[in-house]
Amino acid sequence: MNTKHWLDQKPQTIRDWLGMALLCGAFFAVFVHLQLLLSWLGAAFQLLSPFAGAIVLAYVLDTLVRPIHGILLGGRPGLRWLAILAAYVLAGLAVLLLAWQIFPKVGASITTLFKNFPGYVENTQKALLLVQERYPVDLTPLIDLLDDYERLVRNAYDLLKEMTPQLAGYLGNVATYALHFVIAVAGSVYMLADKAHLLRQMRMIVRAVLPKKQAEDLLSICSYANRNFSEFFFGKIFDAVIIGVLLFAAMSLFGLSFAPLISVLVGFCALIPMFGAYIGAIPGLLILLFVDPRQALVLLILLIILQQLDSRLIAPRVLGRSVGVSAFWVLFAVVVGGSLLGPVGMVLGVPAFVTLYGLLRGLIYWVLDRRGVTARDLDGTPNPPEQTAEEEKETATV
Repeated sequence: MNTKHWLDQKPQTIRDWLGMALLCGAFFAVFVHLQLLLSWLGAAFQLLSPFAGAIVLAYVLDTLVRPIHGILLGGRPGLRWLAILAAYVLAGLAVLLLAWQIFPKVGASITTLFKNFPGYVENTQKALLLVQERYPVDLTPLIDLLDDYERLVRNAYDLLKEMTPQLAGYLGNVATYALHFVIAVAGSVYMLADKAHLLRQMRMIVRAVLPKKQAEDLLSICSYANRNFSEFFFGKIFDAVIIGVLLFAAMSLFGLSFAPLISVLVGFCALIPMFGAYIGAIPGLLILLFVDPRQALVLLILLIILQQLDSRLIAPRVLGRSVGVSAFWVLFAVVVGGSLLGPVGMVLGVPAFVTLYGLLRGLIYWVLDRRGVTARDLDGTPNPPEQTAEEEKETATV
């Protein structure tokens, strides 16, 4: 019986050689026409973008449908529609509550900022003059730049007028965006209602196209990726909400200005692992530097304390478990994901990398096992010399 793996076997039949030739031809065609293939994929993604939104919305709301259907409604199939309706009602109420509580305060903060901007500039100039008088530092260029802030405002206004046609074009696509939103909502409803049937169809296609072992491996990979994405993504959302709420409470306690605006920015950017909260705090620090540099210093101290509290106490409890990779690889995933997909890639880069990392680790262990490499070999510990039959007999006798 031939026990070799199929990757270790030599091609023997005409079908084997023909399959190798077709595979090489396919790789060559993809390599030569890669740009055309990417353009086709881009057009396909653009066409299917509303359905991509439906998939994302259904994926998010399924975390509400499952506990409502399983716990509150006893898992009865006839009541699944009620769980879906309750999930959409709860999500809509959450969005409305967020808009009612946050948007007016954020809008008021922005209005106050622009209304008092000349006074903030004057205070900043006085602080710079005081520093220049006490210390041998020439801050004249920066003072002159702030002195001409009216020209900067006029330039910004002119730039906004030049962008008006583009903004009008974006507003003209409101109907298209609204249609995409309706399609996404309707598609997500159908996906949630027919979830079991759709998943069964996908499993049928996979098992029909691939051999049994490869089909089981692919389904296992999909389950592993789903677990990584769901645990990280939803845990990170909850963690970001906690950070935003705690920062708002701390800023309000210390009487810092623009607490709603800055806390929303920090909480939203906290979805980015590692340094997302600091990215969101940069605009807030710049604003507070104009208002009062001491407030900016207090905000920076609060952010450092909050970040330490999050990394040591909040995140381990909310996320449930570590991502399983070192801080270096988390940073690598954030940078590469941001380079490929922008802010969305910075958020999704970590669970995607964790999934690939786990699959690659399993592949490496499989290869090492096939080659007979043990943990002692990996640790660098030399294997003991093999004993002869006489030595084994003496050892057994002793």
